[in-house]
Amino acid sequence: MLVSDKLKELRKQMKKFDLDMYLVTSTDEHNSEYPPRCWQRRAWVSNFSGSNGEALITRDIAYLWTDGRYFLQAEKELDTSHYKLMGKQGSLEISDWLVANAVRKTLGLDPRLVGVKRAKKLSDIMSSIGGKLIFIENNLVDSARIELGESLNLPVGEVFQLHETYSGLDVKEKLFLVQNGLKNSGIDYAVINMLDEIAWLFNIRGNDVEYNPLVISYAVVGKEKSYLFVDITKITNEVGLSLNNCGVELVDYAKFKTYLTNLEGVIGIDENTASFWIFSLLDQEKVKFWESPITLAKAAKNKTEIQGAIKAHVYDAISVVKFLSWLTDSWTSKIDEIIAADKLLEFRGIHSSFKGNSFATISGFAENGSVIHYRASRDTNKKIDDKSLYLIDSGGQYLEGTTDVTRTVHLGEPTVQQKEHYTLVLKGHLALGRAEFPHGTCGEHLDALARLPLWSHGLDYRHGTGHGVGSFLCVHEGPQRISPVISKVLLVPGMIVSNEPGFYLDGNYGIRIENLCLVVEASRKQDSSLYGKFYKFMTLTLVPYCRKLINLDLLSKEEKLQIAKYYDQIRELIRPHLSGGEQIWLDKELAIVETFGIN
Repeated sequence: MLVSDKLKELRKQMKKFDLDMYLVTSTDEHNSEYPPRCWQRRAWVSNFSGSNGEALITRDIAYLWTDGRYFLQAEKELDTSHYKLMGKQGSLEISDWLVANAVRKTLGLDPRLVGVKRAKKLSDIMSSIGGKLIFIENNLVDSARIELGESLNLPVGEVFQLHETYSGLDVKEKLFLVQNGLKNSGIDYAVINMLDEIAWLFNIRGNDVEYNPLVISYAVVGKEKSYLFVDITKITNEVGLSLNNCGVELVDYAKFKTYLTNLEGVIGIDENTASFWIFSLLDQEKVKFWESPITLAKAAKNKTEIQGAIKAHVYDAISVVKFLSWLTDSWTSKIDEIIAADKLLEFRGIHSSFKGNSFATISGFAENGSVIHYRASRDTNKKIDDKSLYLIDSGGQYLEGTTDVTRTVHLGEPTVQQKEHYTLVLKGHLALGRAEFPHGTCGEHLDALARLPLWSHGLDYRHGTGHGVGSFLCVHEGPQRISPVISKVLLVPGMIVSNEPGFYLDGNYGIRIENLCLVVEASRKQDSSLYGKFYKFMTLTLVPYCRKLINLDLLSKEEKLQIAKYYDQIRELIRPHLSGGEQIWLDKELAIVETFGIN
């Protein structure tokens, strides 16, 4: 269907409410990064498939805001006769654009798709310029899709329980954590809308959201009893009985609004994640904003989850090494980006606890690799050969944990420039990987370590250096991250973050090197420090870097020792699980250590 037809129908819906503009966000009512297909509204109305971005539809033109990760992708996917790309340097952010262009105009918005803070900010902006913000609960994009003949049914995948063998804590223990927080905060009930928090709290997993094992649901936790609002038909007798035994009452998902409207007492919601719709349904004099204790408890993995993550990364490394060996041997057989991604999925599938990819595999050859969040399609799919760089960013969902790894390789003879760019990225990756830092350090304090080698050559990359990762949950998990953006979130033991600097030469190639790392305490010779505890990163990913792309002259002795130690782990933990041919490939990659001259 043409974008022009979609916009035409959406503008018809806007006209019913006399709107000048309608804001279409990329998220859903659960503030999800990856909404189910029926809630992928911004993607539908714009044809832009990136995970981050917002569309502002006016009566005569549409605007798409996104960030630097997606500029190239947006330029390819947007119909420029109907859309204008925003967000690049020099263009106004949405709030500033409204101030400059929406004087005395009316803006429409679905209150379920915007947070409390932002809803208030947008309302204040529109009021300050003589305009008006109108909240319309019946989403206008949904109405347009239905008018155009689409069916918008929620997914109905069966819910299953994650055994304590993998979660480390049972539901009663986790509920006690929240209920204890309620008592200490003077709150009678906490309302939870984040799907990964609900999945973690009730030890449930599902198939409602692609790549993330989540269940579409809401939860209300009281001091004595808890409620899970979910499509009851997805709950097996076994799961239902188990939850009931933990004091959890199952209520149909469709009844959440009515229940919330009648809820009495002091109600706690997280202002950072709850929707304005939730806030508006409550007695606002009884609302208390608090930070959900689930957020940090989920982020700082327990001992069982840590051991699971270690095990999952061994499984994953075996699969990725098998894939890289296969690619080296098979690329001459007309392997393309899609075939390669499917083959890696096949290798991951050999492990019994594998439950699917953790995100859409980024398989990009040559200039496609320079599109930071590229996704191969029939129209863009390239054959992989020995003339340029190939970047593959992928991950797996295992019962034991979630993985995410990126490697960039060259199957022929790289140029001097390609080796220099790769090695600069590697140097930043290694610098962050060996960092030791005191308690109180946040991700923004460490981000520059990964960028300094590139900065010294006038280069940089347009994305964060690291994101948090869940435990058989979302591959992008907050609140921890490593980025120039200030988060004020402390990095503490048990958190898993990615280490993924990159460099992208638009129209030529992309380079990214990514490992997942666990924050652990750094052992010191002295028993104590004047500056308190120090932490470091334990690398979980166990896949070698590309031998051909490393310029040894750019590596310091410290960096060579770091690689050598890392390769010893790969040799010990991964090599025994490979076939003879795969071992030969791995031995060749690891043999670069012999050229260091530091043994």
